[in-house]
Amino acid sequence: MDGEMNVRRKVDLERMLLDGSAEPTYLSLSLLEDITNCFSDDQRIGSGGFAVVYKGMVGKGMVAVKKLSKTFGVHENKFHKEVECLVKAKHKNIVRFLGYCSDTQGIPANHEGKFVMAEVQNWLLCFEFASNGSLDKYINDAFQGLECIKRYQIITGICEGLLHLHEKRILHLDLKPANILLDDHMVPKITDFGLSRCLDKEQTRTSTMNPCVSLGYSASESFAGKFTFASDIYSLGVIIVEILTGEKGYPEEEGVVKTWMNRLEGSNQWETQLEQVRVCIKIGMECIDSNPKKRPVAHHINNRFHNMTSIVETGTSGSSVEQHAGFLKEQYCQEIMTKLSSEYLGKDIKEHAETEELAEYVGTPKEDQWQQGREQVPRDQWGAQDKKQNFIPPQGASISSSSSGLLYKLNNLDIFNTKARRNYVRYGGLALQNVRSVKLFKKGVLMPFLKEQNLIGKGGFGEVYRGLVGGVQVVVRKVNSGRVLCTEQFANEVIIQSEVIHTNIVRLIGCCLEVDAPMLVYEFVSRGSLDDILHSNKVPLNLDLRLSIAAQSSQGLAYMHSHANCKILHGDFRPANILLDDKFVPKITDFGMSRMAVADYGRTGIIVDTVYTAYTDPVYIQKGLLTEKSDVYSFGVVMLELLTRKKATHADNNSLVRNFLDNHKQRRKSTELFDKEISVAGDLELLDYLTEIAVECLNLDVDERPTMTEVAMRLFTLYRPRRQVGS
Repeated sequence: MDGEMNVRRKVDLERMLLDGSAEPTYLSLSLLEDITNCFSDDQRIGSGGFAVVYKGMVGKGMVAVKKLSKTFGVHENKFHKEVECLVKAKHKNIVRFLGYCSDTQGIPANHEGKFVMAEVQNWLLCFEFASNGSLDKYINDAFQGLECIKRYQIITGICEGLLHLHEKRILHLDLKPANILLDDHMVPKITDFGLSRCLDKEQTRTSTMNPCVSLGYSASESFAGKFTFASDIYSLGVIIVEILTGEKGYPEEEGVVKTWMNRLEGSNQWETQLEQVRVCIKIGMECIDSNPKKRPVAHHINNRFHNMTSIVETGTSGSSVEQHAGFLKEQYCQEIMTKLSSEYLGKDIKEHAETEELAEYVGTPKEDQWQQGREQVPRDQWGAQDKKQNFIPPQGASISSSSSGLLYKLNNLDIFNTKARRNYVRYGGLALQNVRSVKLFKKGVLMPFLKEQNLIGKGGFGEVYRGLVGGVQVVVRKVNSGRVLCTEQFANEVIIQSEVIHTNIVRLIGCCLEVDAPMLVYEFVSRGSLDDILHSNKVPLNLDLRLSIAAQSSQGLAYMHSHANCKILHGDFRPANILLDDKFVPKITDFGMSRMAVADYGRTGIIVDTVYTAYTDPVYIQKGLLTEKSDVYSFGVVMLELLTRKKATHADNNSLVRNFLDNHKQRRKSTELFDKEISVAGDLELLDYLTEIAVECLNLDVDERPTMTEVAMRLFTLYRPRRQVGS
């Protein structure tokens, strides 16, 4: 009987697949078990944190059945809300919802020796089957994968689907490539409404105490549990950027356009497709604005895409598609030239020609006409004029008459990336380009390293990545833009760092200035930080090795304080900022930016992103005065960590510094505090002497602290005899 019923229900479901207007309906558990072969692993096509998705066979067609796998942790009301959103959302760019199942069954079970009937809740959802899977499988950079026109169609389709959701007052709240399916014709369909919310008519926002967010696709306000329509727009922006570039993030608009220009060169209607790229990346960047109020709304985004599409399909004012494509191409060249002219504030463009190719263009009849047109505007108004509107050259002064004209030359000259040039000048590129000790890297060399799989560190200073340049491993540090000073200061600090050449200091190789946040390139140090070796990896360290690390680190700090051309105060000396190479030679890192000090001064000007830690000098915290003796205090704390292998903390009841200072004050031995690996009888006298040096460094009377030069001399006096014996 059940078999016959399932056959009839399967026929009904097959009809639903053919009838796009059919409403979602209740589906029995037995039917869903039948079409998925009892949810067999062979039919399994995907899974997530709370559900498994199976392929179901319905006649000659297929469906996708989503089975919630952790119903015990999900309130029934949440399931009902997901169904509510799905019933309301009917659109070609939203996965079609066919039906649902909410079934409770009694299962015999043994509970503490007693027979019980346990209730098992089955919640399932049935959808149309998208044969091409999810979008995340198709995201590549501009030089491979999907064609430009297909990416544009996917982007516009996603935008239309999101607009429909917002018009129905539905917040998706988990928009990402994995939740966008592609059908036979690569039409995008938004799916997975497990986190979605339906808002009331007057409601514009919602909140939760336990937000579930997808890293990389969620706006900052989402992490606080606050959601609005702008939250979905942010996710949309990340997706648009990722579709065009293959990566999440904040690319330079001109760079994306130029990349696609290189791929599209020679293709049919490349001008129109290039304009589509420009519109898409501009919208994407607007969507990921950190301020939710500045993000565009879905309606305006779709209007911009519709205007673009109508222009391409019908032309403008009766003109053909080819004519309008030429207009777009010319308009784009005008934008570049007006940006270039605005940057030079009216100075003769020939004066700034950097290559013969641009010089060949300068002085041609077309350029002369264009220049004469600009001279009709007073020179002191050129900058303001360009900000308000594009300058339209006199009739006949077509800037882009052919693909071998100005557009080709500008492309070769990298003029399209004027933002990179402005950054280069802004961060002192003109001053650094003649400094032999600083290598200036092109952003194209370093940008490929800025991927999650290459990330090796992150903090207030920025992000650190590993890379390979010319067969040599390097470290690329992307500096937080908030830490970058004005042009002269930044350039000077880079020069000074590059001249700091010492065995126990990480060497600065060069930098990249063509990006919004400059990148610094350092030598690669293989073993990682002293902090990891002491507390995470627990690499065996005998006393001689620890003494060597302390002595050589002190020598590096002493060099920074006394022997460099310009006194350098570290300001954040701690185990995490001491790297070790294959032979356990320590190399000090993370110094310099905004901590340079002229020798005549006892403090730096401003220290950005300062975080007070257990290594920070209390006198500096109290008075705000950073001196070389502040580094001496920090070194004393590091010495104690080396001796004890215990992490310094602020906790009063477990303070490494406090325990040692109390012992010293009461004239007690600190034997019980030493690491058992090194506290052998023959070395206790040496350990006590090392403790004495550390305690002197920790003196709250700054004048009573030794200098790093004195500390280095004392440590090497202890280390040399042991090194000679070991050798």
